[in-house]
Amino acid sequence: MGIRELFSRATSPRLDFELVGGCDHACGHCYNVWNAEDDDPAGAYPTGHLRTTEYLAMMSRAVKESGAEHITITGGEPLLRKDALEIIEHACSLVPSVQLITNGSHVDEAAATRLARAGVRSVQLTLLSADRARHDALKGAACFDDTVAAAARLRRHGVHVSVCFVAMKENWSEFEDVLELCFALGVDSVAYNRMSPTGWAIHEIERLLPLVEQVQANLDVAERLGPRWGIRVTTAMPIPPCLLDLGRYEWVKFGFCSTGTASPNITIDPVGNVRSCNLSSHVMGNVQSDGWGRILSDDYYQSFRSIVPEACRGCEYERSCNGGCKESARATYGRLDHPEPFVHLATSERARRLRVLG
Repeated sequence: MGIRELFSRATSPRLDFELVGGCDHACGHCYNVWNAEDDDPAGAYPTGHLRTTEYLAMMSRAVKESGAEHITITGGEPLLRKDALEIIEHACSLVPSVQLITNGSHVDEAAATRLARAGVRSVQLTLLSADRARHDALKGAACFDDTVAAAARLRRHGVHVSVCFVAMKENWSEFEDVLELCFALGVDSVAYNRMSPTGWAIHEIERLLPLVEQVQANLDVAERLGPRWGIRVTTAMPIPPCLLDLGRYEWVKFGFCSTGTASPNITIDPVGNVRSCNLSSHVMGNVQSDGWGRILSDDYYQSFRSIVPEACRGCEYERSCNGGCKESARATYGRLDHPEPFVHLATSERARRLRVLG
């Protein structure tokens, strides 16, 4: 495959820059690839980070060679890095659209001021519950007050704020209360992410992975309250249409895996290693040593879209759904063509019920 074809397939990638691998929270659902055990299917991810000048140069090169027009700053917790605001300001000078994903514990007045002056398009904060004690227990840190204060502080400075809600068995029933809190805070967009385990989270599947019925109940809430309160709800983690009738929802915007599409979310780690997304542990190349065409020609990346579980072949949603979150399947079961945990457990339970009824 030639370079021209590679670039025509990825005309405007969105680049996710991970500033650090570490975090000061301890979420059980965390998909951070650095959290995987060495003997996990996707374990032993490389560590390290570039110095400030090296990182800024690497970011500039990645944007120039990829043609990206959007950057997401993430981690780990990106604001743990001492030069994070300098890097964010540099990102804003390179592209017209920059988003920051942070846990909210480090957005003080000075940080909010600099983010606003830099022109950050949006800051995404995580709320797992509208109850302080429940949120802090799920996050593994005393952070609820910091998150709420960060939302209010950023909005005062004119920075758009969005909220991420990660649906799990332990908190799915609290989604309506989180939406109400968002309304009270003036937050008008919520990313609804059903848990999709990679990293350490593959060991928490039985305890945390939500049931299909629980996800459906949340989507029903979003469809009922979203228009009333003016809160746009989107799903980042794929919800396979074989499990739920997505056509019944007019307000919720559903997203699927972007890898291999015309606008992929490509992730770049603290040393410049490139991965197909932030759930993937496979390194496609390095911005500092490899040209962008060489990175995109990586065999794993090129074959990713064509590999789907056998049960998905011939499905009317095969090309759009693409098997759901295949990186979760690889992290959990060691294979891209294995049904991902959300699908595997749901279909296994359906088969069990049919056997009982039969």
